[in-house]
Amino acid sequence: MESNGTMNNTAPTKTSPAYEDDPGNEQPLYYTRLACYTIIFIVGVIGNILVCLVVCRERKMKNVTNYFIFNLAISDLSVLLICIPFDVGEIITQTFPYGAVMCKLVYPLQTLATTASVGTLVAISLNRFMAVVYPLRPQLTTRDAKKVIGVIWVFALTLVSPYIAVLELDKDKKKCVETFLDKGLKAGAYTISIFLLQYVVPLSIIGLSYIRIGRDLRRDKCSYSNDALQRDQEKEAYKVMKILTVVVIVFALLMLPNHIVFLWFDFDNGGKTKYADGIVALCQICVYANSASNPLIYNAVNEQFREGFKNYFRSWIECVLNINDRRDHVRIDKGRQTAAKNIRSCNMCRSNDSSDNGELCGNKSDSRGLRNNNGSTETKTETVQEISQYCGHPATSV
Repeated sequence: MESNGTMNNTAPTKTSPAYEDDPGNEQPLYYTRLACYTIIFIVGVIGNILVCLVVCRERKMKNVTNYFIFNLAISDLSVLLICIPFDVGEIITQTFPYGAVMCKLVYPLQTLATTASVGTLVAISLNRFMAVVYPLRPQLTTRDAKKVIGVIWVFALTLVSPYIAVLELDKDKKKCVETFLDKGLKAGAYTISIFLLQYVVPLSIIGLSYIRIGRDLRRDKCSYSNDALQRDQEKEAYKVMKILTVVVIVFALLMLPNHIVFLWFDFDNGGKTKYADGIVALCQICVYANSASNPLIYNAVNEQFREGFKNYFRSWIECVLNINDRRDHVRIDKGRQTAAKNIRSCNMCRSNDSSDNGELCGNKSDSRGLRNNNGSTETKTETVQEISQYCGHPATSV
């Protein structure tokens, strides 16, 4: 199962003998886990949002395969935005502080989203199989793709419903625990069913489909090597196959440890080992990393996604720079307005007939003069001009 629920009954806690011998042995795991979650959360959320934007807003990206990729991004986002924050809260508090209702929602959501992801990968592989192996038969339309996506989520919800039923909040321990035995069910049987329906069967279908697709593409390449249109179609098919093959391989590698560990816990008492918490934490990091890996794969392998990501990053940077420029202009305008108010309120510039300053800055001429070395009086025009310029009025000739 793709949740922490199983470890609540089997894995050691901070008060168990596994930690009494060395109370500080959990500190490196604690900080490493939080650091990994933070990096995965940031990269995964930004990357999957970009995938959704590129598929929804780029007209050339609206096809059946990319609709399935959009659904894959939605399922990954649900894991990243809901499971990781709740998991971090559990790590910090060492309890389940969210209540009985969330106990039945948080853990199953990860299993639900993972099932939807693998179901989407199966739908993509079958769609490519029909397009390459049986090109003359009716193909899926975008409307058909939406219906298939709905069926995938219904199947995922059906598969996870028994898990929702057995989760209960232990108010004494403040833990969300599984109660398979109380419900007359076996945890091992459910774990095996999850492993088969969420991993073995889907990956077998995907593997067989891609093997047949690869064989047909190689055969067609030899048969129509001189046909320009056929070569373009083959090239496009190879691009799609390349990206999807990498996605499936990464999914298989990152999800396998999680399935193995929970089979080990249910059938061989693996949760009683000293390093159970560390093993479970590593498996959770792998599961979350899978949700953040797909956008990185698209960027590395597919040119259209890479160009779309660059365009959105460029737009975001330009928006940030424009906001900063506006703020600078606002500051400059406010500074100019303040300076203008200070000048208008200057005492030297207040018009007052009975004041010498008023006469100096008013419209009247200044008839006062300055005595030169010869004892004669002459008008100091330059001084009047300088003061008038400071006061914001044109100089008056004398």
